[in-house]
Amino acid sequence: MWKAEDSLDLYGIENWGNGYFSVNDKGNIIIFPNKDRTQSVDVMDLIEEIERSKDLEFPVLLRFPQMLEDRINEITGAFLGAIDEFSYKGTYQPIFPMKVNQRKEVIEYIIKYGAKYHIGLEVGTKAELLAALSLGLPRDAPLICNGYKDEDYLRLALSIHNVNNIIIVVDLFEEIFDILKYAAEMGIVPRVGMRVKLFARGSGRWVESGGEAAKFGLSTSEALELMKILREKGLIDSLKMIHFHIGSQITDIRTIKNAMNEAARIYAKVRKMTGIEYLNVGGGLSVDYNGSNTATPSSANYTLQEYANDVVYTVQKICEDEDVPCPTIVSESGRAIAAYHSMLIFKVIGRKNAKDSLLRTPKEEDPIQIDDLCSAFKEIDIDNYKEHYHDALQYRD
Repeated sequence: MWKAEDSLDLYGIENWGNGYFSVNDKGNIIIFPNKDRTQSVDVMDLIEEIERSKDLEFPVLLRFPQMLEDRINEITGAFLGAIDEFSYKGTYQPIFPMKVNQRKEVIEYIIKYGAKYHIGLEVGTKAELLAALSLGLPRDAPLICNGYKDEDYLRLALSIHNVNNIIIVVDLFEEIFDILKYAAEMGIVPRVGMRVKLFARGSGRWVESGGEAAKFGLSTSEALELMKILREKGLIDSLKMIHFHIGSQITDIRTIKNAMNEAARIYAKVRKMTGIEYLNVGGGLSVDYNGSNTATPSSANYTLQEYANDVVYTVQKICEDEDVPCPTIVSESGRAIAAYHSMLIFKVIGRKNAKDSLLRTPKEEDPIQIDDLCSAFKEIDIDNYKEHYHDALQYRD
């Protein structure tokens, strides 16, 4: 007889669910919004309630804001734990990138639940900046401006410098001239950051967004020239942040280690010439979608705590080696915060069993490869699918 444990094993829910999902004795998916095993939501009960409703119809997107709170607590807690373990002499600052989820209610929940950590926002357009300003972000919460910046975007960001804790990140070298020009016209001393290109590259699907050929970021020579320009204008203390981003969904911890070594060294060298305060490690914290705990594109071969430990330890070690103060570590782990909290439910309008339509009994005159393929097709399961997949590729070729 099929049991709930069989479903958990077949679909690997315990591996990818991160404690939020399971199966009850009725065989239904259940959700633990804050990982409290005594408080669960039966998804089938919700579906039946929606079907009875006169105001709702499928498809329906369910949101569990408690998961947002839990993820903010977990990520911040991991960094605070690492800071305590390694006696790190700086602090940690969480940031949520609005491009990850721009829904008003989602951002409001994140600001509410992250208030105790002074969680800030990252925006990449003028529209996102306007949206962020409408949400009542606390004055001490950082508001980081990235992306392509036209005159309207820059003037808006500069105009509220004295109201919000805004840092305008120079993603392209030419932007520094516009920032300084408009700031001078408005009589404002800007707070700026610079995004640097690392030689280290990411891993997974977004590997091309990092490395020295990345679209955004300053080369070493451009970063030095930017600091020279600021120094000549008496604005070197306006440089507040170094930022890097080597891609989303970084699946291999070695990639993170390499990037952190390079970025922390850059910070230390810059800190000797400026009063820079923040090292922004960007996004990249992976979500293990398939539960395999590997460096494949939909997984990660590391844990949240390992990630935080490596970031904090590396920065601490290099700052001690270079004899410079430790920065406030900033991370923009938007995917890791928001990925679990929503579920799309839609009606099945048809089905096709490809397995039944493709399977046939080999004939005597068939090549041996056909017989091998049919045998693999019959024997494949969740434990051996990779082996049979590799065999099938060989038979095909």
